[in-house]
Amino acid sequence: MSVCCSLFEKDLILFSDAQTQDEVFDEIGNILMEKGLVKESFIEAIKSREKEYPTGLDLSPVEKGLSNVAIPHTEPEYCRSQSIVFVKLNNEVTFKNMISPEVDVSVTYLFFIINNKKQNQTNVLSNLMAFLTNKENVKNLDTLNSAESIYNFLTNKF
Repeated sequence: MSVCCSLFEKDLILFSDAQTQDEVFDEIGNILMEKGLVKESFIEAIKSREKEYPTGLDLSPVEKGLSNVAIPHTEPEYCRSQSIVFVKLNNEVTFKNMISPEVDVSVTYLFFIINNKKQNQTNVLSNLMAFLTNKENVKNLDTLNSAESIYNFLTNKF
């Protein structure tokens, strides 16, 4: 089992009607606080980090028309555990491109990395990038609509 696979949990496959980045960070941050996975300072920390180091990933170079993704994360001191929180957005939300921060990316999926340890962050990011640059993985995500089917797909792929 890879590091990533062990970080997914069925109750951390979420769906959101958020319209903006701030709304989704507030909504998911509050859920994670209620579950005890992050500290109260997490929401402001992730908003601040996203402004400084954007995490939007434009997947059009992989294949035109693929759903775009963001991989929000922050420093370990704001987290209480290690998890990957998957969020399927019902409305595309604008993020800045991680490679070209002046460019907006309309995002459908979020992979929040919750990590209270400095180790593994690079492994998790590289595993996610390998998963996301396989167009079939992203196309398959587009067909899944339940937390259980998404969880099973993600844990089988990682």
